[in-house]
Amino acid sequence: MILLEPGNRILGETIASQLIRDENEEKRDPIDVRLCDFDDVTYRVTIDAKAKDVMLVSMNLPSWHQIENNGGGEALRKFYGDQVTEPVVGYNISLKYNLNSLPGKPEDVIKSISLFKSNIVGGVFDYYFTALLDGKKAGDPFKFDLRGDTTIFVLPGADRVTIIYSLSFHDKVDNAVAKVFMQEFVDARRNQQQAPPVQFNHNPPLELKAFGITEPSDNLGYLTFAVLKNHVDRSKKEAVIQVMSVFRNYIQYHLKCSKSFFHSRMRAKAGDLLKVLNRAKVVDESKSKDKKTITGRTFVRKDKPDGGK
Repeated sequence: MILLEPGNRILGETIASQLIRDENEEKRDPIDVRLCDFDDVTYRVTIDAKAKDVMLVSMNLPSWHQIENNGGGEALRKFYGDQVTEPVVGYNISLKYNLNSLPGKPEDVIKSISLFKSNIVGGVFDYYFTALLDGKKAGDPFKFDLRGDTTIFVLPGADRVTIIYSLSFHDKVDNAVAKVFMQEFVDARRNQQQAPPVQFNHNPPLELKAFGITEPSDNLGYLTFAVLKNHVDRSKKEAVIQVMSVFRNYIQYHLKCSKSFFHSRMRAKAGDLLKVLNRAKVVDESKSKDKKTITGRTFVRKDKPDGGK
């Protein structure tokens, strides 16, 4: 399985079209571009006609009010600092850039903006992983709704951070295929001894008693990752944060790829059967009197005169 890139490529290309320009190119025109992303996230990039040197990048993140005080706000200040401005109406976060004095190289600014959602959502994991490395317990158990059908539970401990994904898929086929994927994650530890312990079960794990969840629900199940200190040391932490941030999209992507593969195999098999059917011809034996013997000679049947006497 491949890993998805954490950034939004369309957002990055939109920003690049404004930051990377030829010297002979005409003056910058006002723009108002609106984009959609996974997890019900939307973006808006605007350059006003009255201030063509100022670009606003806004994001509507449904889970922002849940994660703002648990790593999201800290990540916003860490990655975007002075660019944070008053949010545009209908959006949670807005960034303001002076196109004549960027806070770094254009390539770095483009990459930073394309990772807008990943950086903010990843701030939750960074908050708890940093506390784990420092030998501290980062507060009480915490949960947030990544999207309408996925809730993430974070349970900090002295020697680990337990992350539980409550997964649900609306389509029955998606549920069946996803269940196989979840079991593969559990079995992967047999070959990857250094991987985090993973569990998958339809019944809620015991850790969710802290949230009052003790009975099975209508969702697919609960996937549990136990992240230890050695999994998020200084050289691995950023990679783990990115993987956790896009994990739900990663599953969705491979579900669609698997279904496309199944359909292509079915179409190929149906095409082969049609070829066999087209090659099958019905022979009218009454019109053909010539028959072949086992040696390949032609056998011609002659009727006997007078009834065979």
